Order: sequence, then structure tokens, then C-alpha cells
Amino acid sequence: LVGVLSLGEVPATVLLAPQKPPMLVPALMTWVHTLRLDPMIEGALLMAGLTFGLGLLAALIAFVFRSQMPNAEGRMSNARRRCLLFTATCALLASSFLCGCSRSSAPDDVWLTTGTAPGQVVYPRGITYSPAVDQFYVVDRMARIQRLDRDGHCLAAWQMPDWKVGKPVGLSASPDGTELWVPDTHYHRVKVYTPDGQEKLTFGTEGTGPGQFIYPTDVAFDGKGRVFVSEYGDHDRIQVFTRTGQYLYAFGRFGQGDGEFSRPQSMVIDKGLVYVTDACNHRLNVFTTDGQFVRNMGSVGDGAGQYRFPYGLDMDADGRLIVCEFGNNRVQRVDKQTGKGLASWGRGGRQPGELAYPWGVCVDKRGRVVAVDAGNNRLQVFEF
Repeated sequence: LVGVLSLGEVPATVLLAPQKPPMLVPALMTWVHTLRLDPMIEGALLMAGLTFGLGLLAALIAFVFRSQMPNAEGRMSNARRRCLLFTATCALLASSFLCGCSRSSAPDDVWLTTGTAPGQVVYPRGITYSPAVDQFYVVDRMARIQRLDRDGHCLAAWQMPDWKVGKPVGLSASPDGTELWVPDTHYHRVKVYTPDGQEKLTFGTEGTGPGQFIYPTDVAFDGKGRVFVSEYGDHDRIQVFTRTGQYLYAFGRFGQGDGEFSRPQSMVIDKGLVYVTDACNHRLNVFTTDGQFVRNMGSVGDGAGQYRFPYGLDMDADGRLIVCEFGNNRVQRVDKQTGKGLASWGRGGRQPGELAYPWGVCVDKRGRVVAVDAGNNRLQVFEF
């Protein structure tokens, strides 16, 4: 199964070894998203070859075991063989249960279903909440944006003008609730809409220069009216603009060191600090709004304060960060000063309270957390 997945879905496969060797995963992700097919195929075939080799080793061990079994006179009794088979089966089931066992609870509500009608989604990937109007926006892989009321009912919907190359992976409501800012990821630009889908502004072109983008992922706003846009794809950085799209400055670069990114996916700005989910480095980065590096938080893993591909990010009323993890299928509440994991919700699965590849998260003014359960084509609403 791993071998098959590795041929077409690198992100699913690399969850098995997210940082072995260093930079392999970020390089593979970059190759995939920038359509550099030759290196991507090399990496995929390497994974498939490794899986095939392990299979051969298992077959060899089984062959040696069978060849060393006693002949007909001293052959293991049927009862003993059945006992051995039963023991092995129980061990396999127990290990599967223990590996998949984690605490979770049923959500308070589930919004949206699978489909293309209003109130339905196909693999949703981005969400934002506007406290000014108490409404949500969600975007899916059909390049459709839907505006939802506080109970998850669709109020308006529209489709991005271009979608064949790719679809947005994020969106952000302006502080006053009058605009929706959409990083049009695969078209290397940012679009601004009214709440009903009327286009107001477009800026950005493909490239690595000032005001250009490779793959923009998120938009955030500071108290001075500046607009922050994160991007990845060989030029991982955050660029800062005016509200009319005029370039001001940039910070960050691709890498694993301090002040470096590997797919900055989501941002939150609070009290002069920019918090960023550094997805493929499995951590959170903190900068000042002027671009000075402050600290990193977290490491790869599934413990408290650890991450596997943190994608979505928001902040609750008490100033705690809310992080959703694509790789660990959960949402964490994190102390933004220390990086300590305070609580988590969700586990992998298809039932209510379980998540499949969560891409985004937001918190409304009632303290409800809304998680984008992408693989299950729904939003789940809960409180910690």
C-alpha cells in the first residue's frame, strides 16, 4: 500500500518518516507542487523500492522459517499451529488497536455534506471567520467559496474565475468584515472580494521578485493596516503590502534554520508578533511584524506541543493558539509563549469526532472551534 501511495501521493507517504533524511520531505513537496516531475518520480520510486525490498526480506524470512520446520514425523501438531496463528492474530489486532487509540470526543455539531450544491463541499481546504459579521467562509477543491452563517448554513457562493491549474488553500476575512482576501495559490496572485463574491482587487504575478508569488497560501492583517501574504515553492517567505496591494517588504526564506520556512501555510498576528505554521518543518515560527525572527516552537512528533504538517492556525479569546495538523489528524490548543501543548481534540477516522486530513481551523466569538475535515467533506464544530 505504501508503495502504491508513493507513486502518486507523496504527502501521504512521507508521514511515515517526516524528517529522515533532513530536507527530503520539503524537497519532495516542493518538487511535487512545482511540477518538477523527474526528481519527484525519483523520490517516489525510491520509496516504492524500499517497500519492495522490505517485502522481499519478509518473504525470505518466511521461506527460511518454513524450510527449517520439522519433517512429517516431527511436524508441529495442528493444535499447536492453531495456537500460534491465534497468538499472532491477537498480537496484530492489539498493536493496531494501541497504535490507533487516542482520546477524542463527539463534536457539538457537523456542518456541510458531500456534493456540489450550496451547503455541500468537495474536499474543503480553507476556512476563515469574520467576527465583525459573525460569519464564516470556506473554500473547497471545486474552487468554490461559500459564505456561512453562524450555524453553518450557506448564505452565498461563487467560484474562482480560474481553477484548472489548481485551487486556493486559504482565505481571510478583513478586520472590518467588508472584504474576503483569497490567496489564489496556483495562479500566483491575491484576489479581494465583497462578501457576495464581487471582485474588488487583484495583485501579484508569477515570480520571485518583490510583489510576485510562487504559491501564496494565506493572508493576515496587522494593526497598522498592513497585509501579510505567505508563500512557498522554492521561495518560501512572507511579503507585506498595503491594503491596495503595494509591496512594502519581505522576510523569511526556504530552509530549516531559524527564520526559515518550508511551506508557511497559515498566519495569526497578535500584539506585534506574527505566528506562522511552518508546515514541512513541523513547527511554529514567530516573527515581529517588522520581520525580525523571535523563536521557533515545536518539533516533529505526535506528543503535546509536537506536530506533523501543521496547516491551520487561529487564536482563541484567551490568546491561545489553535493548530490543526494534517499529519496527526487532530487540533491542538497551544500556549503561544512557551509552545506547550495544552489540549488536543480528534484522531484519524471517519466517525464524528474523528478527522481525515484537516486543512484549516478557526475560532468564533463564542469560543467554538470549527475544523476543516477535508477528507470527510465536512466541518466539525467543538469546544475544548
